[in-house]
Amino acid sequence: MVDDTGAVIGTHGFYVDVSPSVTQAREDALSEVVAEIAEARGAIEQAKGMLMLIYRINADAAFELLKWRSQETNTKLRRLAEQLAKDFLDLDYAETLPSRVVLDRLLLTAHQRVGPEV
Repeated sequence: MVDDTGAVIGTHGFYVDVSPSVTQAREDALSEVVAEIAEARGAIEQAKGMLMLIYRINADAAFELLKWRSQETNTKLRRLAEQLAKDFLDLDYAETLPSRVVLDRLLLTAHQRVGPEV
């Protein structure tokens, strides 16, 4: 569209936005964060379950125990939980769990086996 002098004053027709949507980028980022949270929560829940079985405590107490070790050792909770779960699963035992001393040692030293963050 042009005015009487020939200057462009507008356009006419249909417009299609083909650029990536800001909303889509935000949704993709949010999906990634939710996936990371779910993964972290899974490791923490697994370690909590193991602590509940071993120490005969409830879920809240198991979480507090994990949180305490995390804070005492300055280790991220998720990474500590992952290491603890791995340590427990790597234990060699047949029908009965290893002695409580072995399990205590794993809990108190798990932070020493946490590898560098990737």
